[in-house]
Amino acid sequence: MRISILIASLFTIATFGITLSVSCTKDPCKDINCLNGGSCNGGSCVCLSGYTGSRCETKTLPCVINNTADVKFSNRSSSSTYTVIWDGYIITTIAAGATSDIFTVAAGQHTLEFRYSNSSTSSCTPSTPNVAQCSSMVYWCSN
Repeated sequence: MRISILIASLFTIATFGITLSVSCTKDPCKDINCLNGGSCNGGSCVCLSGYTGSRCETKTLPCVINNTADVKFSNRSSSSTYTVIWDGYIITTIAAGATSDIFTVAAGQHTLEFRYSNSSTSSCTPSTPNVAQCSSMVYWCSN
């Protein structure tokens, strides 16, 4: 009977030890708080699109993700209407004294020409602006 009690005791101690060691495995995401809809996987945050950082705490601007900038065009003439040619394509027409809507364009080198409306005559010297990422620029014709 003492052997039975000894075996039962050893079995109970072994079972308790195994249970204790399994229950002590730490969840790597237990103390991780991911922000802005991010989720924890293996102790690291997986961020939704538009967020970055170890806890998804930093909002990433669309202009950084897409490598873009905003441009608009101003007609500082008092009497002429201009057609704006951007990279070889008509992008807008601007009445005298007016400013265009904002256009989102790729960052980098471009060609720009202001022409008198309904004409192929340049109203000023064509240029090649180099638009910086996330910048906001206004271009106008200066003769």
